Amino acid sequence: MVLSKTFLQAALPYATLWVDGVHGHASLFQLSDQEIRVSFDSRDVEKNDLFVALQGNKVDGHDFIAQVLEKEAGALLVSVDSYDQIKTQHAGALRNKLVIAVPDTFQALIDLAKAWRQQFTCPIIGVTGSIGKTTTKEILRIIFATAQRSAYVSYKNQNTVLGLCANILRMPADVQVGVFEVSLHHKDVLAELADILRPTIGIITCIAHSHVEHIGSLAEVCAQKRQLFNYFTPQNIGIVFGDQEFLTSVTYRHPITKFGFKMRNQVQARRVSVVQDADGNLCSKFTLKWFGKKAEVVLQGNHQGLINNALAASAVAYFLDIPLDTLVHALGEYKSFENRFQTKKIKNDRGLIISDCYNANPESMKAALTAFDQMKSPGSKVAILGDMLELGDKEAYWHRQIGRFLNKSSTLDTLILVGERAKLIAKTAPVYLSINFVPSWEGAVQLLQAALEQRKALVLVKGSRGMTLERMVAFFEE
Repeated sequence: MVLSKTFLQAALPYATLWVDGVHGHASLFQLSDQEIRVSFDSRDVEKNDLFVALQGNKVDGHDFIAQVLEKEAGALLVSVDSYDQIKTQHAGALRNKLVIAVPDTFQALIDLAKAWRQQFTCPIIGVTGSIGKTTTKEILRIIFATAQRSAYVSYKNQNTVLGLCANILRMPADVQVGVFEVSLHHKDVLAELADILRPTIGIITCIAHSHVEHIGSLAEVCAQKRQLFNYFTPQNIGIVFGDQEFLTSVTYRHPITKFGFKMRNQVQARRVSVVQDADGNLCSKFTLKWFGKKAEVVLQGNHQGLINNALAASAVAYFLDIPLDTLVHALGEYKSFENRFQTKKIKNDRGLIISDCYNANPESMKAALTAFDQMKSPGSKVAILGDMLELGDKEAYWHRQIGRFLNKSSTLDTLILVGERAKLIAKTAPVYLSINFVPSWEGAVQLLQAALEQRKALVLVKGSRGMTLERMVAFFEE
């Protein structure tokens, strides 16, 4: 973000600007007209940053002013009510510092993000969906890097209002394309996020049974996700998973492109097969049908969700005029992202652990189990499955459905269930499996330790984020 007096007065007309305790002299600010970082975490502050003091339920950013000034933050965004106290306590450290005083720092952060977003005419891509948001975003990162396009891609899964604003404000002025993940944390939040981001291209990766506890049916979840397109005109493009009627049976006010495995989609994966690379790792091979063109694609990994995410990203590549050969090369370079069916070595050469514990719903759980079943292991195969959260009054049904789905597995030896809901999986799971139940990840550690006495095991870890199974993965990871 460029922190100039002109920009600040346009973005925050209600703000009071101070330099050296003098009102209205923001022109004296030494970083005027230069791009600076914006931070709201005192631990993350770097020299010359603008620090936004947010007041949360447990922590108030105003309590950390001394720390951010020690780190040589260049400017502060604080509440009007706190300014006099800050000026008194930190008078010496505020020399040559810009202080922006506003009634509500969170609203000011939103207003800054909106104003900075309005400075850009380049393509801005918003990615949402029940599954695959972050993976699709990271595939796009690889595509743009391969095509040598200057792209700003939002950090990890920072997809809330706060995370979106922080990422928009960190987008460089000379960027050629921006990619941002947005998520449905509560009802109507997509409308707010869309208003802040104003994407020119929007992706809905798919609709699944997540958030139904708070939102309602799948149709209602779909309607909420479509709020990403609230501000679209006929010049904007919506990209949706074309294999789901929830997304294709509605009327849109703007052009729609569909991706998926069915013939009706403009971007398709045909003749999908699982193959091995030179090192024996499983890969997904398919024919990409791309707006009338065809190409053979090989992805690193055998998870069907990965193919779906690659198709969504491929649709974006078409509209941004990225050549097909560049796209195919980029897709082949992508490797799994943090805790998204990510393969990690277990300490002391005891095997491999597949970490897919970022989140879970019935659809993603089945996809992970299918991919895991295709993998071979010289030793035992262990699945550690945690609770699937936010399923509402259908949670018992869906956990029992996972047990039934396990009857399709022919290679699994041991099942460790973590959480009260996951315990229901055992009611319908195959009788030949060795099944154990523990209430938390700590108990799963002990059981897996025993299972790993036989070396070269292959372990799948899958559950909702609230089960914190990534801690167990970290315990065993080499």
